[in-house]
Amino acid sequence: MKYLTTLQAAREFGVSKQTLLNWLRDKRVPEPTRDRNGHRLWSPARVLLVRRLIEQGRLHSRTVVHAQASNAPDAVEQYAREVGVFLREGRVEPEQFLRALARRHRGVAALLRQRPRRSGGERRSR
Repeated sequence: MKYLTTLQAAREFGVSKQTLLNWLRDKRVPEPTRDRNGHRLWSPARVLLVRRLIEQGRLHSRTVVHAQASNAPDAVEQYAREVGVFLREGRVEPEQFLRALARRHRGVAALLRQRPRRSGGERRSR
């Protein structure tokens, strides 16, 4: 049975080593066994499990929130920027995302109802 290092496992998943370590830290992936030197050993079964989590959409290669949650204007701007990139990469329309978010959070739904509608001729600024 061949075990992989964390770097080899990350390459197998198509993500960076840091992303894989973030998943471990956030307990989104079960911690693999370690050798006597403390190095993680990724068994074929563990690799298959993580691959299935990725295929099911339960893990993403981009971690959207990297910092402590905050309502500070610069933090909110950073969250918005990262979510925008995530949506573009996934080819998700912002309105589709906002509707899904509104279904999950009632307060957002109220904000969306107050949001002024753009007419067809207006262009979005970036």
